[in-house]
Amino acid sequence: MSQTPGRIVSAVWLLLGLCVAGGCSNSNHKSVPVSGRVTLDGKPLAGATIGFEPRSFPGEILAGPGSYGKTDADGRYELQMITGGRGGIVATHDVSIRTARGGMDAATGEPIELEPERVPPAYLANGALTMTVPAEGTDAADFKLVTKER
Repeated sequence: MSQTPGRIVSAVWLLLGLCVAGGCSNSNHKSVPVSGRVTLDGKPLAGATIGFEPRSFPGEILAGPGSYGKTDADGRYELQMITGGRGGIVATHDVSIRTARGGMDAATGEPIELEPERVPPAYLANGALTMTVPAEGTDAADFKLVTKER
């Protein structure tokens, strides 16, 4: 069954809200500055939403708070913690990058696509992109996406 972009975005925000409400933060999770650049076929991917979701540490149930950012005109982003503050936690993360935007049709209440997804399908699968955030942070959390070979 296919999900509409609006429903996907709503589900992501719901999960982020549950994480905050459920107390995903833990004093054992060190946050550090994280920034980088996203390109598609060598060109900046402007207006993309990037999310970092940490994987659980061995022996822990809660993985820790996630982070998110939005790329500028040059494809650059800086992560913000969903719990407030800048950066991401020191951990290995599953990374999501999306450009699709959805909304609701005012007349019907049905979800509609406002902007189509520009990220190639191969990168949209869960676990397709990962990043290990080092203890000192990084300004080189870059993702060089490519479309299918021609």
